[in-house]
Amino acid sequence: METAKGKTREEIINRLADRIDSFEKYSQPHSKLMAELATHLARRLGLSEPDTSAVAEAALLHDIGLYAMSPAYCHSQTGLSFQERLDLWRHPVIGEQQMAKREASRHAQLLVRWHHEWWNGSGYPDALAFEDIPIGARILRAVELYSAVASDRPYRSALADDAVLEALKSSAGIECDPHVVQALAELLEGLSTKEESVVPESQAEPALDATPQPTAFVSEDILGVLEAETPAGGAAPDPWPTELTPQDPWRASAPDQSVSNVPSDPGAALSQPIAFSEAPAPLSLAPIQIAPLVAAPIEPVAAPKPTEASHLEALLSRAKSNVLPDSEPRSLSWRGSRYNAKRLLGFEASVLSQIEFRSIAIPFCGSTELALYLKTWGKLILANDQRAWAAAVAHARIQARFPLGEDHIARILDDVYVPGTRLTNGTLRRWFGETDAWWMDNLRRNIESLEDESLRAQALAIGIQAGDYALSFDDETRDLRMPLTTVYWRLAGRATIGPATNPHSQSFNLPAEDFIKQSRADLLYVSLPAAQSESAGGEARSEWREAWVRGSDESRTSGPAVAQSRQSHLAAIDRMLRFGSQVKTWAVGCQEAGLTSTQDIIEIIKEYRPVRATYSKDLTEVAGGLRSFIIVADRPEKTR
Repeated sequence: METAKGKTREEIINRLADRIDSFEKYSQPHSKLMAELATHLARRLGLSEPDTSAVAEAALLHDIGLYAMSPAYCHSQTGLSFQERLDLWRHPVIGEQQMAKREASRHAQLLVRWHHEWWNGSGYPDALAFEDIPIGARILRAVELYSAVASDRPYRSALADDAVLEALKSSAGIECDPHVVQALAELLEGLSTKEESVVPESQAEPALDATPQPTAFVSEDILGVLEAETPAGGAAPDPWPTELTPQDPWRASAPDQSVSNVPSDPGAALSQPIAFSEAPAPLSLAPIQIAPLVAAPIEPVAAPKPTEASHLEALLSRAKSNVLPDSEPRSLSWRGSRYNAKRLLGFEASVLSQIEFRSIAIPFCGSTELALYLKTWGKLILANDQRAWAAAVAHARIQARFPLGEDHIARILDDVYVPGTRLTNGTLRRWFGETDAWWMDNLRRNIESLEDESLRAQALAIGIQAGDYALSFDDETRDLRMPLTTVYWRLAGRATIGPATNPHSQSFNLPAEDFIKQSRADLLYVSLPAAQSESAGGEARSEWREAWVRGSDESRTSGPAVAQSRQSHLAAIDRMLRFGSQVKTWAVGCQEAGLTSTQDIIEIIKEYRPVRATYSKDLTEVAGGLRSFIIVADRPEKTR
């Protein structure tokens, strides 16, 4: 199909991909290499042709959001500051929006959004984890990692060929899906053994014109919200105008609340909610725990590779030549999520940034990735979870003042491989092999020897990541595993506690209703648990985490009761909201998974207060995807 200017869509996409590469100062051909490798890998994993095409298009334009932002730090030769890193987290969301403007398929849009999600949940913008990440996005993460470390970057030189493959393999179980890494490594090894072929002249890419400067999309408000979502039932405005007025990143005026149910421009570029100088009185409850957010990896610096460009071009040529025979066995060991009942960090941050509040109470905090934004915004955070492991992670994320030191880590890992006479927590053998069970058991014992509660919380949070790592491998991918002690050091070295939090912020390990009753905050954010008993993806790991943190098999009864009928689910929601009547503003997050509808929940809320707005995020294009909603309601002002 030709455009009005006589160019095909494929030509336009390829030229745009080249310009993105040029802006990022990649040695050519980064995006095209990604697209070719991703296409081969998708077919190798058994994806259908429509899904493979979406993966290829997303690979070519994966950094279109960064190109639209064109931040100055993109070319920095030093590490990013915390605020720059937080700003960088916006680019996949902006990329999703840019793909929509170019009429890309919804599947390709979402793959661009999620191409920086990590297997262990430490990625961005939504902190998805494990099988909750669509297989196409897992392919893009592995392929981009390989392509990036094989290329010269402004802040480091390309790695040598053997180091590139080693970097890819060591990412398995942390950054990338082990099955995808294994399939990509086999593909690369197969390509490297083929005779170098010459690209026919008819396939040669046309010479690029002088690279134009991208449109100025960037705002200097580096703490701006991740994204602007569309209110349910409303048309999407242009969320990223070509010119944005820079604002003081520490202040912002509250959005105009004079409009009724649906905000007139929820997609506008949003800055941070107003900071506050006086904190409300904290809950008079014993605090509990959080895990540090894993920062972007620091890639090793290697000596420059003079032949790097020709090496990648040769690899691209081999990939384009379709040297892999159709009869080659395909790996079908990757796992898909049965449902996507998970929280979306970017969506949450976007909606909450539009609400004026000084303090927030979160009765179901989960793994608390949202805390990083709330801390940056200067909010007082009261986070709670009935599960001990989630409460521990919350403590580490919210209340930690300084990170684990090397002496603490060495103490935690002392003699972890030495088996005793008997496992303290024998239930670990339900999930782990004998060696790993002893390692996890000894690690838990050593963590208890730390005197500081916040240090114990951080150590537990990293231990949870290490256990998830161990459970990410099977017989087919076992060769990619690293020793757990090595993994623990690596995870601890990447951890960060983020900016200083409000000194009154706390975390709790209470039943949700008890927490809500005693909460004194401006905003109650209730992310409703799924109305179903089936679990997959990150949620499926909850059982072993609870047993490990508690030291016993109490995990089966530690979580909230799962409703078995529509009536019981709605009754539980009604009870929670009634207990939270003292809180000025409610934000209720939910997903339509079949038992109850969003309209059912809205009707319950309206019994207590008017609904100001309903925001939605549609993921139904991907397998198991649901539609997420956040309903905002304010307590009526008292009349005299």
